[in-house]
Amino acid sequence: MSVSEIDKKFLESISGKNVNFLIGSGASFPYFPTLHLGDNMPTFEELVTSNEMYDKNKKIMYAYYFDKWISEMFLLNISEEKTTDYEDVIGNYKRLVNNLLIFLQREGNEKPKRVNLFTTNYDLFFERTFDEINKKGPFCYFNDGSKGFIERAIGISNFHMNVSHSGVNDRYKREVPTINLLKVHGSVSWTQKKEGKEEILVSYQDNQISDLKNYLNDIDDYSRTDIENIFEELSDEIEGEEIKIEIKNISEKLSDLNINEDRVSNFYDLYKAIPIINPNKWKFNETVFEQHYYQLLRLLSYELEKKGAVLIVFGFSFADEHITEIIKRSMSNPTLKVYIVSYSKSSKENIKQKIGLYPNITYLPQKFEKNDGTCLNGNFDFLNNLFEGKDSYE
Repeated sequence: MSVSEIDKKFLESISGKNVNFLIGSGASFPYFPTLHLGDNMPTFEELVTSNEMYDKNKKIMYAYYFDKWISEMFLLNISEEKTTDYEDVIGNYKRLVNNLLIFLQREGNEKPKRVNLFTTNYDLFFERTFDEINKKGPFCYFNDGSKGFIERAIGISNFHMNVSHSGVNDRYKREVPTINLLKVHGSVSWTQKKEGKEEILVSYQDNQISDLKNYLNDIDDYSRTDIENIFEELSDEIEGEEIKIEIKNISEKLSDLNINEDRVSNFYDLYKAIPIINPNKWKFNETVFEQHYYQLLRLLSYELEKKGAVLIVFGFSFADEHITEIIKRSMSNPTLKVYIVSYSKSSKENIKQKIGLYPNITYLPQKFEKNDGTCLNGNFDFLNNLFEGKDSYE
């Protein structure tokens, strides 16, 4: 089987259109693991929202979530240690962003040379990528929605920017490619201004997360390893059990760890101030972040309602009900084209169940095997091959 006609015509079909991406956690895998707690195990969301789980143990789970995912996302920014997984993932991000810049440079002047990257990830891979590409000096503008110098504040209006470059003598002017980064679930680089006007500030030297990490390390009885041992131990034992029984067993095992309740409660109170949306339908705790979240959702809706809008979905499971509903409503736009890159056949079927069947949607890859019969996944390599016109089936 040669590469499908739809794959071949991908670049042609999005050229001259208003291109948007929706990027989920699958993009940063395997550097940041998924929220999978083990075979036969309940999801993180099921644990922290269940009535079968003691409140103290829910807080322990948030401590574990912070320890394994969030703190690592922030430390990515300040750590000099680079693992193989890191190099692979950052390489994927760089390849995508460079492909987008090439794509935008080839676009005409009928519309702004702009791509919007909506992402539910609060890690800093895109920011790292932008920084490293900018150092090489291409004419481009990466926009995270912030404005300022010493103090950078985020605002929705900051995304509506067209940037031009002119020669030394101003004899010409050309628009440079712009990539907007819109972090709809927040970011580990965000913080709230403490005094005066309520604003979201961007800071890569913020102490909030590192202070929380230190606080967690001072809880003597807390151990990430002990918690993961519980998941591993129960993974086989609870196979076939009802979800309520599974969660009750996990809660009892967490209680056996005898983690100091006052200390973990204090940690949880501090943790709630982090400007992110947790995987439990709990939205932002602070009004300023909640307002920004809904402004970003409205902006996503506006972009998908534009004539000739394109949405490319990658690494996103459609677990966020607000985003999923916005995309469903946008299907009434007859000029909207949605490309969903699904990792496997099973993930494709799961997404279909969540979003439904619409003629606007094209699922890629068309087939999950290569010409030689080996497995083909809709991974980052496949996505980049689409932009490079390469045949992923070879």
